[in-house]
Amino acid sequence: MAFGDNGPKKKTPFEKLTIFVILIMLFVTIGAIIATAITAVWNG
Repeated sequence: MAFGDNGPKKKTPFEKLTIFVILIMLFVTIGAIIATAITAVWNG
């Protein structure tokens, strides 16, 4: 809860888009880390 928030607030399309982009970036980053780990194990 941020300052000035009183009760539930409807998210704007921009907020939804921002969260969506952040989630995608997070998944891509995690995916890259896992892929690197798998490659390292695979190649001994």
